Amino acid sequence: MKRYHISRVILIAALSLVAVISGCATPSPKSIPRLLDRPRECQEFLERLDAITWDTGAKNAAHRQVPGFPYLRTNRFLSALHDKLDSDEQRKEWVEWMLELDLSDRKKETLNLPNEVVLALSQGRHVDRDKLYKHTLYCCLELLMHDQTRPDVYEKLSPFVSTPDEYVFAMRAFGLYPLVYLPVNLVTYNVRNRIQKTFQHPLDELLVEGYLTTYSPPTDRTSLSETEIQDMFRNSRKTSLRVPRFSDDEEKQLVEHFAPFFIQDVNAPYDMPGEVAWSVGQLIIKSEKPTVYYYVSHAFLKGEPIFQIVYVIWYTQRAGKRSPRIERGPLDGMMIRISFDSMGRPFMVDGTNGCGCYHFFAPAKDRIEKVIARPFALDPFVPQWLPEIVSGTYLGIRINSGWHQVERLLTLAPPSDALTYKLVPYDRLESIPKGAGLRESMFDAKGIARGSHRIEPYILFSSGIPSIGSMRQRGHHAIELTDRVHFDDPYLFDENFIFK
Repeated sequence: MKRYHISRVILIAALSLVAVISGCATPSPKSIPRLLDRPRECQEFLERLDAITWDTGAKNAAHRQVPGFPYLRTNRFLSALHDKLDSDEQRKEWVEWMLELDLSDRKKETLNLPNEVVLALSQGRHVDRDKLYKHTLYCCLELLMHDQTRPDVYEKLSPFVSTPDEYVFAMRAFGLYPLVYLPVNLVTYNVRNRIQKTFQHPLDELLVEGYLTTYSPPTDRTSLSETEIQDMFRNSRKTSLRVPRFSDDEEKQLVEHFAPFFIQDVNAPYDMPGEVAWSVGQLIIKSEKPTVYYYVSHAFLKGEPIFQIVYVIWYTQRAGKRSPRIERGPLDGMMIRISFDSMGRPFMVDGTNGCGCYHFFAPAKDRIEKVIARPFALDPFVPQWLPEIVSGTYLGIRINSGWHQVERLLTLAPPSDALTYKLVPYDRLESIPKGAGLRESMFDAKGIARGSHRIEPYILFSSGIPSIGSMRQRGHHAIELTDRVHFDDPYLFDENFIFK
């Protein structure tokens, strides 16, 4: 009898706990429209549009759509910023920023949709993408304005504003990740040592397989004084979020002023960076049109928001005798990121290949108190310090042939024989003309560059990175094989360095 009584008490307690948990449980994304009592027409239209863009492969994966809120998209910085909001004014600005991302992505998705889909969605007699986008814009704004009238909207939104990482746990489990952790770390350590030795060679003794070609920013680019830069950065934090953001014109000026010179060892056509285009259903690189793509991003330095510029170049393929055989294949890329402190001074340059591999840091030495060691993991890879860029000189990036690895950061005066490249917004990669009024992104709906697959997934499956080795879209660069680290992690610098 006593045992029965105890069992009954335990059962009642367990049921009570379940009731409490159920009452506090986060609602599902599908229940959000009902809980917020949204207008059905626009909600259903956006749901239908999202399903179609995914099914047709037109979905833009640059930013993650917030579940339950079809008019919002986020990135790792905005997801991290969520924990720092302490006023309704900040939350409102934060939501409007996510709306900007969504509308920007939807604009490109509308351009990339097949004609017959646009015709059906716009309910007209001819293909009218402007009409479709205007209706999409109307519905996004209607849902936003409706939701903002609800006092509990931020409470409903908060659980869903996160950005999942690029690592799949199931892949690691199936690939016996614990067993390969140490061997893969050892291989990575040896490759880093090999690259480090290259950085230690005198510049004039670096191997040249072909001939060095310098690619220069546009000669008519903006040149800013130190005072002008400081004023721009000082005025960039006037909104409630205190995040450095610039007008389109200011952003263009900064991009042009800090654009680096690329010093490329050209030994074959695959070493010549160019414009990305579609030709007969395949992506090609027009090397006769040297092009550098760019976008801006944000991160944290000592917990405070900072501004970054990312410069991206593309090659026809990774090849040559220096590149590992498993990495060779069509399309290759290099990303160089310059990060600025609150006064507009570059304090860090870091970079990675388009696949997210071979990430390196080059911080300003006088800004670093300590490089943080990582027990049982690889330490941050710092092959050199950031060179001081004095007046009249510019940042130079030396890149080797075939493998397309950075071999040195240096400063240089503009050479007279340089080839001029064109600076183009990264957005252009996400909607490229194909002819006959059609357009398509360089990347598929999962953020992988079309036609850039390698054999690496069969060998490095246990890393947990889908399509490892392929070129990737911004927001999708996993940069370590045995950890869970991303190029766009806003805390990447603070987790690896103690700054003065």
